[in-house]
Amino acid sequence: MDSRSIYVVWGCALSLATACMTPAWAAGPEAIASVEPPAAVFDGAHSAAWLQPIRSDRPIRRMSALKTEYRRIRELRREQMQPEYERRLAMSGEDAAEAWREETLKNVARRDLRALRARLDR
Repeated sequence: MDSRSIYVVWGCALSLATACMTPAWAAGPEAIASVEPPAAVFDGAHSAAWLQPIRSDRPIRRMSALKTEYRRIRELRREQMQPEYERRLAMSGEDAAEAWREETLKNVARRDLRALRARLDR
């Protein structure tokens, strides 16, 4: 490796380390202590509102009603996820929070759609 490559490698490593530590330095040691550990977030996610089944007290008789109910549920899920999204936005930034929300919403929406179709078949 020539000296330029070495400087680039070390510069990238130093930039990455600085970027990772910046939120900790900016917030101070008190903020670091108040951040919940990943296990606590994971345990809390199992009781999160967006992971709970949707009540099935609304009758669905036609495909158009299914689509309307699906849109309503998708918006409900988005509202339920908003506090966690804002927490992730503050901790990880917009790109990571948006990626989490879209991935989670996609998985939850698939499950909700299966449940809706099962209600339509009844």
